[in-house]
Amino acid sequence: MNPPNSDSPIQNLLKLTSDLRSPEGCPWDKEQTHTSVIPHLLEETYEVVDTIERGDDAHLREELGDLLFQITFHSQLAMERGAFSFDDVAKDVFQKLVYRHPHVYGNKEGIGSGEEVLTQWDLLKQKEKENKGIDSSDRSILAGIPKALPAIQRSEKIQSKVTKHGFDWPTVSGVFQKFQEEIGELDVELQKQGSLQSKKLNYDPNIEDELGDLFFLLVNLSRKLSIDPETCLRRANEKFESRFRLLEGLVEQTGKTLKDHSLEELDRFWDQAKLQLRNI
Repeated sequence: MNPPNSDSPIQNLLKLTSDLRSPEGCPWDKEQTHTSVIPHLLEETYEVVDTIERGDDAHLREELGDLLFQITFHSQLAMERGAFSFDDVAKDVFQKLVYRHPHVYGNKEGIGSGEEVLTQWDLLKQKEKENKGIDSSDRSILAGIPKALPAIQRSEKIQSKVTKHGFDWPTVSGVFQKFQEEIGELDVELQKQGSLQSKKLNYDPNIEDELGDLFFLLVNLSRKLSIDPETCLRRANEKFESRFRLLEGLVEQTGKTLKDHSLEELDRFWDQAKLQLRNI
Protein backbone atom coordinates (compact mmCIF):
# COMPACT_ATOMS: atom_id res chain seq x y z
CA MET A 1 0.00 0.00 0.00
CA ASN A 2 1.06 3.61 -0.52
CA PRO A 3 1.84 5.81 2.50
CA PRO A 4 -0.80 8.43 3.46
CA ASN A 5 -0.30 11.76 1.69
CA SER A 6 -2.94 14.28 2.71
CA ASP A 7 -2.43 17.97 3.53
CA SER A 8 -2.88 17.26 7.23
CA PRO A 9 0.15 15.82 9.09
CA ILE A 10 -2.04 14.54 11.92
CA GLN A 11 -4.44 12.83 9.50
CA ASN A 12 -1.47 11.20 7.78
CA LEU A 13 -0.27 9.87 11.14
CA LEU A 14 -3.72 8.58 12.06
CA LYS A 15 -4.07 6.84 8.69
CA LEU A 16 -0.59 5.34 9.00
CA THR A 17 -1.49 3.99 12.45
CA SER A 18 -4.63 2.45 11.00
CA ASP A 19 -2.65 0.95 8.11
CA LEU A 20 -0.19 -0.68 10.50
CA ARG A 21 -3.06 -2.40 12.28
CA SER A 22 -4.90 -3.42 9.10
CA PRO A 23 -4.93 -7.01 7.73
CA GLU A 24 -2.26 -5.95 5.21
CA GLY A 25 -0.28 -4.08 7.86
CA CYS A 26 2.69 -4.84 10.09
CA PRO A 27 2.68 -8.26 11.82
CA TRP A 28 4.22 -6.83 14.99
CA ASP A 29 1.80 -3.89 15.26
CA LYS A 30 -1.18 -6.19 14.70
CA GLU A 31 -0.14 -8.33 17.67
CA GLN A 32 0.01 -5.46 20.17
CA THR A 33 -2.44 -4.55 22.92
CA HIS A 34 -2.75 -1.59 25.30
CA THR A 35 -0.85 -3.59 27.89
CA SER A 36 1.92 -4.90 25.66
CA VAL A 37 2.97 -1.41 24.51
CA ILE A 38 3.08 0.14 27.98
CA PRO A 39 6.90 -0.25 28.13
CA HIS A 40 7.21 1.65 24.84
CA LEU A 41 4.95 4.43 26.10
CA LEU A 42 7.08 4.81 29.22
CA GLU A 43 10.33 4.67 27.27
CA GLU A 44 9.22 7.36 24.82
CA THR A 45 8.07 9.56 27.70
CA TYR A 46 11.44 9.34 29.42
CA GLU A 47 13.25 10.01 26.14
CA VAL A 48 11.25 13.23 25.79
CA VAL A 49 12.28 14.21 29.33
CA ASP A 50 15.91 13.42 28.53
CA THR A 51 16.00 15.67 25.45
CA ILE A 52 14.33 18.51 27.36
CA GLU A 53 16.91 18.33 30.14
CA ARG A 54 19.72 18.28 27.59
CA GLY A 55 18.23 21.27 25.72
CA ASP A 56 18.36 19.22 22.52
CA ASP A 57 15.64 20.78 20.33
CA ALA A 58 16.45 18.70 17.26
CA HIS A 59 15.91 15.44 19.10
CA LEU A 60 13.06 16.86 21.21
CA ARG A 61 11.07 17.33 18.01
CA GLU A 62 11.76 13.72 17.07
CA GLU A 63 10.97 12.31 20.52
CA LEU A 64 7.72 14.26 20.78
CA GLY A 65 6.74 12.67 17.49
CA ASP A 66 7.48 9.22 18.88
CA LEU A 67 5.36 10.00 21.93
CA LEU A 68 2.53 11.31 19.74
CA PHE A 69 2.57 8.03 17.82
CA GLN A 70 2.06 6.18 21.10
CA ILE A 71 -1.09 8.24 21.65
CA THR A 72 -2.41 7.60 18.16
CA PHE A 73 -1.63 3.90 18.56
CA HIS A 74 -3.58 3.58 21.82
CA SER A 75 -6.41 5.58 20.26
CA GLN A 76 -6.45 3.21 17.29
CA LEU A 77 -6.63 0.19 19.59
CA ALA A 78 -9.53 1.79 21.47
CA MET A 79 -11.37 2.66 18.25
CA GLU A 80 -11.07 -0.93 17.02
CA ARG A 81 -12.96 -2.15 20.08
CA GLY A 82 -15.52 0.65 19.85
CA ALA A 83 -14.39 2.53 22.96
CA PHE A 84 -13.29 5.94 21.63
CA SER A 85 -11.30 7.61 18.86
CA PHE A 86 -8.37 10.02 18.66
CA ASP A 87 -10.84 12.86 17.99
CA ASP A 88 -12.63 11.96 21.24
CA VAL A 89 -9.32 12.14 23.10
CA ALA A 90 -8.50 15.57 21.63
CA LYS A 91 -12.02 16.88 22.23
CA ASP A 92 -12.11 15.71 25.84
CA VAL A 93 -8.77 17.21 26.81
CA PHE A 94 -9.68 20.48 25.07
CA GLN A 95 -12.94 20.77 26.98
CA LYS A 96 -11.28 19.78 30.25
CA LEU A 97 -8.53 22.38 29.93
CA VAL A 98 -11.01 25.14 29.09
CA TYR A 99 -13.09 24.17 32.14
CA ARG A 100 -10.07 24.05 34.46
CA HIS A 101 -8.80 27.46 33.33
CA PRO A 102 -11.70 29.79 34.17
CA HIS A 103 -9.11 32.42 35.06
CA VAL A 104 -8.13 32.42 31.38
CA TYR A 105 -11.42 31.74 29.59
CA GLY A 106 -13.80 33.18 32.18
CA ASN A 107 -13.53 35.34 35.26
CA LYS A 108 -9.88 36.43 35.41
CA GLU A 109 -10.14 37.87 38.92
CA GLY A 110 -9.00 36.17 42.10
CA ILE A 111 -6.11 34.10 40.71
CA GLY A 112 -2.73 35.71 41.23
CA SER A 113 -0.27 32.86 41.63
CA GLY A 114 0.56 29.39 40.39
CA GLU A 115 -0.27 27.95 43.82
CA GLU A 116 -3.79 29.42 43.64
CA VAL A 117 -4.17 27.89 40.18
CA LEU A 118 -3.30 24.42 41.54
CA THR A 119 -5.76 24.79 44.41
CA GLN A 120 -8.50 25.78 41.99
CA TRP A 121 -7.49 22.92 39.67
CA ASP A 122 -8.04 20.33 42.43
CA LEU A 123 -11.44 21.78 43.30
CA LEU A 124 -12.59 21.80 39.69
CA LYS A 125 -11.26 18.28 39.19
CA GLN A 126 -13.32 17.02 42.14
CA LYS A 127 -16.38 18.86 40.85
CA GLU A 128 -15.90 17.22 37.44
CA LYS A 129 -16.03 13.79 39.04
CA GLU A 130 -19.22 14.65 40.89
CA ASN A 131 -20.86 16.03 37.74
CA LYS A 132 -19.94 12.88 35.80
CA GLY A 133 -21.33 10.65 38.51
CA ILE A 134 -17.97 8.96 39.03
CA ASP A 135 -18.01 6.64 42.03
CA SER A 136 -16.90 8.75 44.95
CA SER A 137 -17.13 6.07 47.63
CA ASP A 138 -13.45 6.71 48.32
CA ARG A 139 -13.66 10.04 50.12
CA SER A 140 -9.98 10.22 50.96
CA ILE A 141 -8.08 13.25 49.70
CA LEU A 142 -5.57 10.69 48.39
CA ALA A 143 -8.13 9.13 46.05
CA GLY A 144 -7.19 9.29 42.40
CA ILE A 145 -3.40 9.24 42.77
CA PRO A 146 -2.31 6.58 40.25
CA LYS A 147 -0.63 3.61 41.90
CA ALA A 148 1.41 3.03 38.73
CA LEU A 149 3.35 6.28 39.18
CA PRO A 150 7.07 5.94 39.92
CA ALA A 151 7.49 5.71 43.69
CA ILE A 152 9.20 9.08 44.13
CA GLN A 153 6.61 10.90 42.04
CA ARG A 154 3.72 9.20 43.83
CA SER A 155 5.26 10.03 47.20
CA GLU A 156 5.52 13.69 46.17
CA LYS A 157 1.87 13.76 45.08
CA ILE A 158 0.70 12.12 48.30
CA GLN A 159 2.57 14.66 50.40
CA SER A 160 1.43 17.60 48.29
CA LYS A 161 -2.18 16.49 48.73
CA VAL A 162 -2.05 16.20 52.52
CA THR A 163 -0.11 19.45 52.82
CA LYS A 164 -2.98 21.37 51.21
CA HIS A 165 -5.15 20.17 54.07
CA GLY A 166 -2.78 21.31 56.81
CA PHE A 167 -1.01 17.99 57.49
CA ASP A 168 2.54 19.28 57.31
CA TRP A 169 5.47 20.45 59.39
CA PRO A 170 5.29 24.23 59.83
CA THR A 171 9.03 24.68 59.22
CA VAL A 172 11.91 23.08 57.31
CA SER A 173 13.68 22.41 60.60
CA GLY A 174 10.83 20.15 61.69
CA VAL A 175 11.34 17.91 58.67
CA PHE A 176 15.11 17.90 59.15
CA GLN A 177 14.81 16.95 62.81
CA LYS A 178 12.45 14.12 61.87
CA PHE A 179 14.98 13.00 59.27
CA GLN A 180 17.67 12.71 61.94
CA GLU A 181 15.24 10.79 64.15
CA GLU A 182 14.53 8.34 61.32
CA ILE A 183 18.25 7.82 60.73
CA GLY A 184 18.55 6.87 64.41
CA GLU A 185 15.74 4.34 64.05
CA LEU A 186 17.42 2.86 60.97
CA ASP A 187 20.69 2.62 62.90
CA VAL A 188 18.95 0.64 65.67
CA GLU A 189 17.69 -1.92 63.15
CA LEU A 190 21.06 -2.11 61.44
CA GLN A 191 22.79 -2.85 64.73
CA LYS A 192 20.40 -5.76 65.25
CA GLN A 193 21.49 -7.26 61.94
CA GLY A 194 25.17 -7.41 62.72
CA SER A 195 28.35 -5.52 62.03
CA LEU A 196 28.16 -2.55 59.68
CA GLN A 197 31.66 -3.49 58.62
CA SER A 198 30.12 -6.34 56.61
CA LYS A 199 30.33 -5.93 52.85
CA LYS A 200 26.61 -6.54 52.56
CA LEU A 201 23.83 -7.29 55.05
CA ASN A 202 21.03 -9.79 54.54
CA TYR A 203 17.54 -8.55 53.70
CA ASP A 204 15.51 -7.57 56.73
CA PRO A 205 11.90 -6.27 56.50
CA ASN A 206 12.39 -3.97 59.49
CA ILE A 207 15.39 -2.32 57.82
CA GLU A 208 13.39 -1.98 54.62
CA ASP A 209 10.60 -0.32 56.58
CA GLU A 210 12.92 2.20 58.21
CA LEU A 211 14.75 2.88 54.94
CA GLY A 212 11.38 3.47 53.27
CA ASP A 213 10.54 6.06 55.93
CA LEU A 214 13.80 7.83 55.10
CA PHE A 215 13.05 7.87 51.37
CA PHE A 216 9.57 9.21 52.05
CA LEU A 217 10.93 11.90 54.33
CA LEU A 218 13.59 12.91 51.80
CA VAL A 219 10.80 13.57 49.30
CA ASN A 220 9.10 15.75 51.90
CA LEU A 221 12.33 17.61 52.62
CA SER A 222 12.80 18.19 48.87
CA ARG A 223 9.34 19.72 48.69
CA LYS A 224 10.12 21.97 51.66
CA LEU A 225 13.29 23.10 49.87
CA SER A 226 11.36 23.82 46.63
CA ILE A 227 13.29 21.08 44.84
CA ASP A 228 11.66 18.47 42.63
CA PRO A 229 12.93 15.15 44.05
CA GLU A 230 12.84 13.29 40.72
CA THR A 231 14.84 16.01 38.97
CA CYS A 232 17.22 16.21 41.93
CA LEU A 233 17.97 12.48 41.80
CA ARG A 234 18.36 12.48 38.02
CA ARG A 235 20.91 15.29 38.30
CA ALA A 236 22.74 13.36 41.01
CA ASN A 237 22.81 10.35 38.67
CA GLU A 238 24.16 12.50 35.85
CA LYS A 239 26.83 14.00 38.12
CA PHE A 240 27.97 10.57 39.28
CA GLU A 241 28.02 9.22 35.72
CA SER A 242 30.07 12.17 34.45
CA ARG A 243 32.62 11.74 37.23
CA PHE A 244 32.79 7.97 36.80
CA ARG A 245 33.33 8.24 33.04
CA LEU A 246 36.24 10.59 33.71
CA LEU A 247 37.58 8.17 36.31
CA GLU A 248 37.43 5.38 33.72
CA GLY A 249 39.46 7.52 31.34
CA LEU A 250 42.07 8.19 34.00
CA VAL A 251 42.31 4.49 34.82
CA GLU A 252 42.62 3.60 31.14
CA GLN A 253 45.65 5.89 30.86
CA THR A 254 47.43 3.70 33.39
CA GLY A 255 47.07 0.67 31.12
CA LYS A 256 45.25 -1.21 33.85
CA THR A 257 41.60 -2.03 34.65
CA LEU A 258 39.48 -0.76 37.52
CA LYS A 259 39.95 -4.03 39.40
CA ASP A 260 43.73 -3.68 39.14
CA HIS A 261 43.64 -0.60 41.39
CA SER A 262 43.00 -0.44 45.12
CA LEU A 263 40.03 1.49 46.48
CA GLU A 264 42.42 4.16 47.75
CA GLU A 265 43.83 4.62 44.24
CA LEU A 266 40.34 4.78 42.74
CA ASP A 267 39.42 7.42 45.33
CA ARG A 268 42.33 9.55 44.12
CA PHE A 269 41.16 9.16 40.52
CA TRP A 270 37.67 10.14 41.69
CA ASP A 271 39.00 13.33 43.28
CA GLN A 272 40.85 14.13 40.03
CA ALA A 273 37.63 13.64 38.08
CA LYS A 274 35.73 15.96 40.44
CA LEU A 275 38.42 18.62 40.02
CA GLN A 276 38.34 18.33 36.23
CA LEU A 277 34.57 18.79 36.15
CA ARG A 278 34.79 21.87 38.35
CA ASN A 279 37.26 23.43 35.91
CA ILE A 280 35.13 22.77 32.82
